[in-house]
Amino acid sequence: MNITTKIHELREQKGWSVAKLARETNIPTVSLRVMLSREDQNSYNVKVLSKIANVFGVSVSYLTQNLEEDSTPKISENQKRELLEVINGAIENYFKINK
Repeated sequence: MNITTKIHELREQKGWSVAKLARETNIPTVSLRVMLSREDQNSYNVKVLSKIANVFGVSVSYLTQNLEEDSTPKISENQKRELLEVINGAIENYFKINK
């Protein structure tokens, strides 16, 4: 989820329009609309993000962290095999020690 989407969702949760967000953050409405309409994530500066984060009660890092819908770590088949070998070895050693 990108910054713009997060801001949109936070606005919807509060029932705020872009104009209301602009008033709350003291950011000119036109400037905020332009920023929110861009696909380029670099259109936000830290001061603007800080103002937006503050009014919503979230951190700047929350706004900037790009979490995919599926944030499960991806591992290769080889890594899976190696992990299973380590796990199986640990289980075997556990039962040898505790006999």
